[in-house]
Amino acid sequence: MRLEVFWWIVLVKIVKCDNFPSLLTANASIAIVIDRQFVGDEHDTIKFEIEKFVDYVKREVLKSGGVNAFYFSWAAINVKRDFSAILSITSCEDTWRLFRAADPENILHMAVTESECPRLPTDRAITVPLITKGKELAQLMLDFKTEDIYDWKSAVVIYDEMLDRDMAGGLVKAISQRSNNEAKATGVSLIKLKRHLSKEDLRAVLSTIHTDTVGTNFLAVVGYNLVHGMMEIAKTLNLVNTETQWLYVISDTDAKFHDIGTFRKILREGDNTAFVYNISHAGDECVGGRKCHVEELILSFSEALSEAIKDEYEIASQVSEEEWEAIRPTKDERRNFLHANIKKDLTKNGVCGNCTFWKVSTGDTWGGEFQGKTNTINLHDVGTWRPNDGTSFTDVLFLHVAHGFRSKLLPLVSYHNPPWQILKLNTSGEIIEYSGLVFDIIRELARNLNFTFTVELINKTTIKSFNDSNLGAQDYALTNDIPRDLLTLVQNKSVAMGACALTVLEAVKNSVNYTIPISTQTYSFLAARPRELSRALLFISPFTGDTWLCLFAAIISMGPFLYFINRFSPVCDYKGIPRKGGLSSIQNCIWYMYGALLQQGGMHLPYPDSARIVVGAWWLVVLVISTTYCGNLVAFLTFPKIDIPITTVNDLINHQDVVSWSFREGNYLESQLKDAREARYRTIYNLRVKKSTNYTKFIKEIEEGKHVYLDWKMRLQYIMKEQFLEKGRCDFALGIDEFVDENLAFIVSPNLPYLTKINREIKKLHQVGLIQKWLKDYLPKKDRCWKNRHLVEVNNHTVNMDDMQGSFFILFLGFTLAVIWLTGEKLWFRHKSKNQRKVIQPFAS
Repeated sequence: MRLEVFWWIVLVKIVKCDNFPSLLTANASIAIVIDRQFVGDEHDTIKFEIEKFVDYVKREVLKSGGVNAFYFSWAAINVKRDFSAILSITSCEDTWRLFRAADPENILHMAVTESECPRLPTDRAITVPLITKGKELAQLMLDFKTEDIYDWKSAVVIYDEMLDRDMAGGLVKAISQRSNNEAKATGVSLIKLKRHLSKEDLRAVLSTIHTDTVGTNFLAVVGYNLVHGMMEIAKTLNLVNTETQWLYVISDTDAKFHDIGTFRKILREGDNTAFVYNISHAGDECVGGRKCHVEELILSFSEALSEAIKDEYEIASQVSEEEWEAIRPTKDERRNFLHANIKKDLTKNGVCGNCTFWKVSTGDTWGGEFQGKTNTINLHDVGTWRPNDGTSFTDVLFLHVAHGFRSKLLPLVSYHNPPWQILKLNTSGEIIEYSGLVFDIIRELARNLNFTFTVELINKTTIKSFNDSNLGAQDYALTNDIPRDLLTLVQNKSVAMGACALTVLEAVKNSVNYTIPISTQTYSFLAARPRELSRALLFISPFTGDTWLCLFAAIISMGPFLYFINRFSPVCDYKGIPRKGGLSSIQNCIWYMYGALLQQGGMHLPYPDSARIVVGAWWLVVLVISTTYCGNLVAFLTFPKIDIPITTVNDLINHQDVVSWSFREGNYLESQLKDAREARYRTIYNLRVKKSTNYTKFIKEIEEGKHVYLDWKMRLQYIMKEQFLEKGRCDFALGIDEFVDENLAFIVSPNLPYLTKINREIKKLHQVGLIQKWLKDYLPKKDRCWKNRHLVEVNNHTVNMDDMQGSFFILFLGFTLAVIWLTGEKLWFRHKSKNQRKVIQPFAS
């Protein structure tokens, strides 16, 4: 099994090495390309010098190995697979063409090329642009661009007369044009300044800049003496804030004079400002030029190759030939080894062009004034630049654009007010836990803006226990009543932010700033849920009172009408029918109509056709009436009749003689109703009553339908939830009218520069729905009281005594009337019989 694994490794290595020979069995080969078109008439001289230096290197440096050099006079060469490296002296375009051909073959490319050429990828190649001393600015900015030191879609370039026309053109080209490594192009706006410019003239020039059209990125290539005034004026014109980036390039400094620390005093909280300044040396000891760079590259390559040969020899001497073939370096690994050692040697021992040196410093400004220190603004050295190896950065150019507050500790102030801020203390009064919507948002802000925070507590004595069952329905702090201590801490910048949900008040905007609203609470009202009305008279509910009166009148009038038609019809006389009994009396006709209405018919029918038409028409009317009545009666049995609900503000005002209403004194609603223009809202304010301090009595009045309470819809839901958990039934209903929006937000100091950043992050949280989701987590969970807020639930209904009591009442009434009528008849009969006995005398003969 181990043997199979070994030969598998050998096979993979052979394929990976692509049959590239080891340095122990073959000399390394290097292609030296000296483009005649690029170097011109100096081609032969350059070639001779290089050949002479290569011979020297073979003789003096590569004592444990060798190198084969192949010379080419043109850039369009066939890149062979067995080359270890390419050294090219060509134009920028040909340099990149050679790199693209050599890179797939894992060949190390060392390029000496023209100035203002994008460097080859620094992890696989080495680029040395031939830069004239004092003309390196364009190459510097190009290196910044290709290495993604800054990422600008547009830039405002401000330069003075220190830059001549060619240098300014090269600078613009380096910034604006798309480079060979496909870096993004940048739109450029140019502003040229005079060398000696007064502050008034400088202000006039800078005041013409509008960031909404030209962007928020500024590159100022100016003299040292102009930087101080430009920084001050730009700040007064609001061109310096957390959204803008300022890069000052100062070229008239040197190794002896480069006091950038003086600009630290001008930096302010929230600035994104960096400085690139020249600290180059001047003197006869400074060397450079094409010959120096070529020889230095060849020497460093030879040193690196010698180290590679030694490493391979040491490893190969400890293993067998088969094992060596399995573990020897691949071509890619060899290129990486040579590349790393060459860069290391150039950094340590290189002298060509090292007198030209630029340094990069950037301001650390965010959150400094909240750290409790006197000197809060610092300048950090983050990078350097040299012509031979380009940029070398230990941190980003703009610290806060990339890393926000850089994990700084920001103090916040808060107080307990569920569900917005929920604070828990230990026995010593220290905060051990904070939650609620506010701190959910704060944690997300801290993560996105990269800061940590502490919370300073005010009003410690107001903190009470918090759980889902007493979620502040009766005891809560008004969000429009901002504590004076909180305002003072925010105004004095003792804290970075008031981490509280506070009502946005116009009167307070003069002393603090508000963020965009984190939530908007609407007001509604809580009333008793409409109750089912008594069903004692359910049998008369299908018809209105007018309908019943018309029906009674129809019965009373149809009886005499039928009698009249039947009595005066000549049919009875024509056929000799006696006009006695049956429908020949008005009383019988009325009872017949009543019986027909109840679908009971009658013992007699009229003989005349005219009377029968009346009866037939009455039967049709009875059919419609009885069908309609039965259908509506079933509906009233299924859908009980309820009280007229109070669902809108107009309903509330219309029931002012039945119910009273109140709202908490001093809240935001009171001030809005007091100044409202609509008459109905002023009526609500004028007819209010004082809220009962006895919570139990207050709730009982609402349950009994005597009182209505106005507050946030959210708080009213808390009350509904508490009542449901306590009694297990739904006695309350919310009004459908939602009025008076109350915006809640954080507060910050009036001149805090991070308000735009904070607002942007809060807006994102709104857009993705996180704030709504977090708030929903703290709201009462939905139950059956949330459904059919103003209607009684409809279920399969079983008829009970409540439904039938009316019919039994009619039966009792009929029985009672019959007994009374019977008693009257008896009394009348006795009275009549007694009178008859007194009048009649016995016959005497």
